[in-house]
Amino acid sequence: SHKAGAEQEAGSRKQEAGFLPTAYCTVSNVFAVSRPRLFIPLLLVAAACTSTVEPPFPQDTVEVVTVLDGDSLVVRIDGGERDVRLLGINTPERDECFSDEARAATRDLVGPTVRLAGNDDDQFGRLLRYVYTDGGVLVNQQLIAGGFALAPSNEHALLDDFKAEEASAFANRLGLWEGSACGPATSAALTVSDLRPDAPGDDSQNPNGEWVEVANEGSRTVELSGWALRDESSRHRFRFPAGFELEAGERVRVLSGCGDDGNDKLYWCDGDAIWNNGGDTAYLLDASGNVVARRAF
Repeated sequence: SHKAGAEQEAGSRKQEAGFLPTAYCTVSNVFAVSRPRLFIPLLLVAAACTSTVEPPFPQDTVEVVTVLDGDSLVVRIDGGERDVRLLGINTPERDECFSDEARAATRDLVGPTVRLAGNDDDQFGRLLRYVYTDGGVLVNQQLIAGGFALAPSNEHALLDDFKAEEASAFANRLGLWEGSACGPATSAALTVSDLRPDAPGDDSQNPNGEWVEVANEGSRTVELSGWALRDESSRHRFRFPAGFELEAGERVRVLSGCGDDGNDKLYWCDGDAIWNNGGDTAYLLDASGNVVARRAF
């Protein structure tokens, strides 16, 4: 299926050959989160970074005017202000769990000035950019590594690196992937057991040919009121019907099109195909908004 989300359309354009970084600063264990406030030990960044990006590392700095949210900011260029959308990441939307933490992480990372790399604009006129600190830390990457952002499957030069960072952050349950990041953790043993992203024929004409499957691998029935499924975009969300239960050992498929819900089949009925055939991730969220399981392809 073809994503209609703005970040998918904007990010799908490959970066021009003028910027293909051959090295960039990789920082492990940069982020430490302590509630009720966020703490990012930036000294660890300086200590861990032993190299910066080789040419064509951007030489010019721009002033940061403000950080709008986790994946966008405003900078001053040539006397005017421009919105910048961080390339290759999605942070939680402003009305979603962990959005405040993501914004704080970006604000603490960028400092008063940054360096921008890239050439494309999105459909809203924002600059799509890799954002580097003056010390060479790639902010986009570090937000993923710290668990403040996910890495959508939009084609760009560092896609594989970003995907690896998300998988590592999830495996280590960092940031938004932590089991109680958005509220009390669930004890339910649910997984995203299967996913068919590519329906036979034209996806838009056969939305029920694509589906995602959730399995209850635990020993008790789980009531799924308030639970949700989402993809990598900012627009596709499915909420399980109130009172829906998944018995131990059972599975339920959520089809992208419309139909009559049953015990083993539910219908997203979004009016569009959901899954991006070129790569996507299904996330299962509990009633608090915690990410319980994910399945990437």
